[in-house]
Amino acid sequence: MRVLFDISHPAHVHFFKHMIRGLEARGHGTRIVARHKDVTTALLDRLGLPYDTVGRSGRKSLFGQAGELAARDIKLVRVARAFAPDVIITRNPSGAQAGRLLGIPAVFDTDDGRAAGVHFWAAAPFAHVITTPDCTDEDYGLRHVRYPGYKQSAYLHPSHFSPDPTVLEALGLGPNERFFIVRFVAMVASHDVGEGGLPAAIKQGIIDRLRAHGRVFVSSEGALPDPLRPLAFPLPPDRMHDAIAFADLLVGDSQTMAAEAAVLGTPSLRVSSWTGRLAYLVELEQRYGLTFAYHPKDAEHLLGHLDRWLAEPRLRASLEPRHRQLLAEKVDVAQWFVDFLEAGAPLPRFRNRGARPG
Repeated sequence: MRVLFDISHPAHVHFFKHMIRGLEARGHGTRIVARHKDVTTALLDRLGLPYDTVGRSGRKSLFGQAGELAARDIKLVRVARAFAPDVIITRNPSGAQAGRLLGIPAVFDTDDGRAAGVHFWAAAPFAHVITTPDCTDEDYGLRHVRYPGYKQSAYLHPSHFSPDPTVLEALGLGPNERFFIVRFVAMVASHDVGEGGLPAAIKQGIIDRLRAHGRVFVSSEGALPDPLRPLAFPLPPDRMHDAIAFADLLVGDSQTMAAEAAVLGTPSLRVSSWTGRLAYLVELEQRYGLTFAYHPKDAEHLLGHLDRWLAEPRLRASLEPRHRQLLAEKVDVAQWFVDFLEAGAPLPRFRNRGARPG
């Protein structure tokens, strides 16, 4: 089987990397097309995964993003024709559209669903198969296939990830020294147009409270203001998961990193207009209690919640039973995809028509 992976975001590198290696270990051929965005290609380089570059991030308007999508479609079609894959795996509109144009089965994975707006509607109608976590509260018909896990379960499941304690020394932390991760996102992705995150005034309040209890490391998609630059996370991006795994708490406005923290057993708080609209985060909050969210208009309530959590020195330990429950109930999603693709390879039943796998 020949599988083409369409990657446009750093989080997609993590989602796909163990699928790629799992397929190759079973003798299948793979190829990656990657978009220049943030540290996407840098992560692929550090992992030793070869790729073709297709497209570049940076256009903020919907018109500009539409133009970039069209250009990516054209380049992706060219790569696909040369590689002749049996299936295209993607979390992007371009992979689904290229697959439909070429009559190649395209599997579109999403955990945001219709809440992602134009991003979803530019991909879902073209996909032959739509895969989602089983907590998704939407139904996409016969093309819809659910798996018992989260996107983050594809790379942070214990089958693949064991946090490296040397990250503590690399961060200059002493024995048992408390530390916290803060994450700010730029909110410029296509699905974030019109959405909101942490207000500037609340950001400073978060930093001040955390610094009173331990070390603070800030990860930001945009440039940090001068007063916060000394707090910038100092290690390569591929060490971030190690850091989150040992942190006392994560705070910010990133949906992805909040879910990553939950899968690693690290409690998190976030402010986002996505609050209550993404099924996987709702489940992580209501079923497991590992992350909590506030809408930007209620952002000040996060500070009260943060004060309560900071007053609990054994917060992580108190949440450990819920973390163990999560790991017991969710599978290794990377392995699930390898098995899924092999069971349907080369997915002829999906070609030009939707059907649920047998």
